[in-house]
Amino acid sequence: MGQTLRPVIALTIALAFLGPLVLGLGGTLASALGWFPGSLAGMRLFDDPRWWPATQHTLWTGLASTALALGLTLAAVVVWWGRSSLVRVQRLLPAFLAVPHAALAVGLVFLLAPSGWWARLLAPVLEWSRPSDAWVVPDAHGISLILGLALKEFPFLLLTALAYLPRLQPNLHLAQGRLLGYAPGQVWMRVLFPPLMRMMRLPVAVVLAYNLTVVDMALILGPGQPPTLAVWVVEYFYQAGGRAQASVAALYLLGVLLLGFALAECLYRLSGWLLRPARTNGRRQPSRPWIAPSIGILVWWVLVTAAMALASLLVWSLSQRWRFPDIWPSQWTERFWLGRWSDWAPLLENSLGLALVSSLLALASAVAWLELERHRQVPKLDALWYLPLFLPQVCVLLGWQAAALLAGADGAWITLVWAHWMYAMPYALLMLASPWRALGPEWDRQARLLGAGYFKRLFRVRLGLLLRPVLTAWAVAMAVSIAQYLPTLLLGAGRHPTLTTELVTSFGGVDRRVIGTLASLQMLLPALAFALALLLPAWLYRNRRHA
Repeated sequence: MGQTLRPVIALTIALAFLGPLVLGLGGTLASALGWFPGSLAGMRLFDDPRWWPATQHTLWTGLASTALALGLTLAAVVVWWGRSSLVRVQRLLPAFLAVPHAALAVGLVFLLAPSGWWARLLAPVLEWSRPSDAWVVPDAHGISLILGLALKEFPFLLLTALAYLPRLQPNLHLAQGRLLGYAPGQVWMRVLFPPLMRMMRLPVAVVLAYNLTVVDMALILGPGQPPTLAVWVVEYFYQAGGRAQASVAALYLLGVLLLGFALAECLYRLSGWLLRPARTNGRRQPSRPWIAPSIGILVWWVLVTAAMALASLLVWSLSQRWRFPDIWPSQWTERFWLGRWSDWAPLLENSLGLALVSSLLALASAVAWLELERHRQVPKLDALWYLPLFLPQVCVLLGWQAAALLAGADGAWITLVWAHWMYAMPYALLMLASPWRALGPEWDRQARLLGAGYFKRLFRVRLGLLLRPVLTAWAVAMAVSIAQYLPTLLLGAGRHPTLTTELVTSFGGVDRRVIGTLASLQMLLPALAFALALLLPAWLYRNRRHA
């Protein structure tokens, strides 16, 4: 990488990344003030009686789902640490991470509904001959949304916790605690969880930001009237002359997000204050052998629930006739896959094209930035890449869409690629940063002594040694792009429908078997990317060993 080219690359990446964020927030503010042509200034958003219930729903579902995901994470760590089952769980977690949010949400509806798979399994025991009317999914209290968000974010938080824990040396502390007469649970609560929670504050904040501002899962699993605030913003955007109200609502959502962060910080400090006497009193408590198996059953039940939700998508997509209370379809068919392939092919082509281009650009940008950082051309700016993960998408995308409309780039394919890149690149860079920085400079020095030029050292040595994390970062970027609903909806102008937009917008008004097929296809693409990231290095390394 030439000395004169490095500043240009650094500036290009920084401007391409920060430009839409600044432009988007500025455009949303301008629209809220009525400066954008076609927006109606002076409309009073808070005359809508739904704003306060929507705020309550947003805070309740966001905080509760984050707390549930975090609680499951801590419980799983206590139960599985040091056991062989942890290895099996770690192998399963990337598969759950690859699942798009919308596909999991649809699967949960198929699983939890009164006529869902769980009800069918319980029907012989409870003697149900028809679906119960005791509950509905989605529900008015947001319980379905809380469960869906917690199931989706639990694998991410668990992987994060498992990455941080080796720094705390849990085995050493557990052994010392055992010698002093403390039960393992006491050691976790008194010694290990406080520093672990401090380390996980940033990942937990990312999860909370997503849970407070999510649109696609809230449309499928959330309460209807009033909806959550993010859905409320999108509803206003599509009303005639509603851009100003949508922009005001988006900025209000940003304020609610900050309030959610403040409430979470208060709860964190309050819980620490309340638990401090129990952590410092020095009392030993007898070990309760029934607690760990009970918690283990609960955590496994969560994973099995997610797996059943995803399996229900495939079963529905292949069912011809499935009457309640039958556990399995009585007739099967492949016509919703093969017979409607002409409908699915354009969606698949758009989804795959956007994901491939944006993920490869995200990976190239991440490698370029980390190389610039390694050569001390740019500072270490990890906090910068979290910005799109903290800002509500509607706040950025409403202003970005307004600017694109004025520039004549609304609905352009390159605009969509840019948006997908902006949300995928942080994940690729943050996934690749640790292994890239951990690889010592001695490999580069040895290759230079053997006469290898810069690009040969980069592609043959560094990327060769880091092939598995590089492919994993690419697969994560692919999964992020495929799951993008709001950027595709707002910036695509309906010209580039994807599996995600079609799934969310058609949910509830289309045959379950069609929805199951769409969700299965959406789930298949990131699964293939992760399979390639896992199998390709093993195949290449096997060939090298046999050489």
